[in-house]
Amino acid sequence: MPSPVSLPKSGIFPALWLPTDREGRLMESAIRGHAAYLNRCGAHGLMVLGTTGEFPYFSADERADLLSRVAEWVAPLPVMANISDISPRVVARLARVARDSGCASVAILPPWYFQISQPDLLEFFLHAAEAASPLPVFLYNFPERVGNPILPETVAAFADRVPLAGIKLSGGAWDLHATMMSLARERGFGVLTGWDVRLTDAMALGCSGCISGLSNFTVEPLVAAFRAMQSGDRPTADRAMAELRETAAGLEGLSFPHDIPAGMEARGFVTGEPKQILSASTLAARQAVTTRLRSRFQKLGLA
Repeated sequence: MPSPVSLPKSGIFPALWLPTDREGRLMESAIRGHAAYLNRCGAHGLMVLGTTGEFPYFSADERADLLSRVAEWVAPLPVMANISDISPRVVARLARVARDSGCASVAILPPWYFQISQPDLLEFFLHAAEAASPLPVFLYNFPERVGNPILPETVAAFADRVPLAGIKLSGGAWDLHATMMSLARERGFGVLTGWDVRLTDAMALGCSGCISGLSNFTVEPLVAAFRAMQSGDRPTADRAMAELRETAAGLEGLSFPHDIPAGMEARGFVTGEPKQILSASTLAARQAVTTRLRSRFQKLGLA
């Protein structure tokens, strides 16, 4: 069993894009090369098979196979493995694979499609944590995608029963950051924002950092802002965030997750084939965004 590399308690954690070829096979060399870029730029670890990694498009077998190998592919960056699934059996299986393959921690969303009560959600999370033990556990709140929120009382109940490393906050409820930070201080866990364009605001509230999709192609300003905030230099951090937001504005006209490969193509990274059938209008929008961002990156000396 490989020895896991510990995940830092704070930092910038790109949600890794996972390119596949026409047959749906993962492109190992592209993943290795992209992880090397993120490492050179100062990323602190990677979330693998997260929302940006388009995990719902992969079967349980494909996800288990990736988790069995990915820690070696992206070394020396530590891996936070998203083990989310609607099936508790699949979650437990992925948890064990992540644990046995050298991943540093696991993250888990609520199950989707069916409504679930908060007491049942707590039991779902506890079952996953038992399978992943002794890996640190991050809860992953994204109600807009899965339909079921993680309420603060469920986070508190989980933290009272099992050591909780932290929670990732994605979705539209910005005010939840302050609520969770208050609870995090009481229970001793971290809060990672999914709002990469508001990293400085999140860190000002006490958040530990960010799990970011945009960082696949523009990690430099995020790392710069994180470091500046850590050293108390808010003006430098704000300048870096202004650069990030200007880049993000170039994604207008293209929805997630199609915006991520467009930005990556603009930087010259391999993105693989779309995992979903795309219309001519979406393909045209993607090309327009890629062209627009390539021009910006060329002016910045990044392409």
